[in-house]
Amino acid sequence: MATHAHLRSASQADLPQIAVLLEQCRLTREGITKIVDSFHVAHCDGRIIGCAAAERHGESIVIRSVAVEPACRDRGVATRLVDALLMRARGTEVRHAVLLSASAPAYFARWGFSLIPADKAPSDARASSEFQDAAQTSALCMHCELR
Repeated sequence: MATHAHLRSASQADLPQIAVLLEQCRLTREGITKIVDSFHVAHCDGRIIGCAAAERHGESIVIRSVAVEPACRDRGVATRLVDALLMRARGTEVRHAVLLSASAPAYFARWGFSLIPADKAPSDARASSEFQDAAQTSALCMHCELR
């Protein structure tokens, strides 16, 4: 398998492959059709091997659905996807990035994300479906200032 993935913004045509990848990585597929324009995908050899979304809510983005096909992990694909999302957000008036992670808080610390109580996250981010759905999980809340 080739080791170099190409990144691009997702399109409606990518939704079936994104859904399969999220299911394979045990992440929710809920609401992805409404936010397909928030996704970046990594593709290699004609198929999507990674995805990540930055769902915009006011002055915040909620990073979600960061997934890489198991056979393609440890090659920097997720890092490149998150870098692309944060770079795109920094080019706008977005001031905060937040995420919920049950398994990878140390991974996101490299971008300056730090753990915060979920009720201290920006209110616009807390109103997102991602936060509403996570109320019943053990996911940790992380925050990063983008300015």
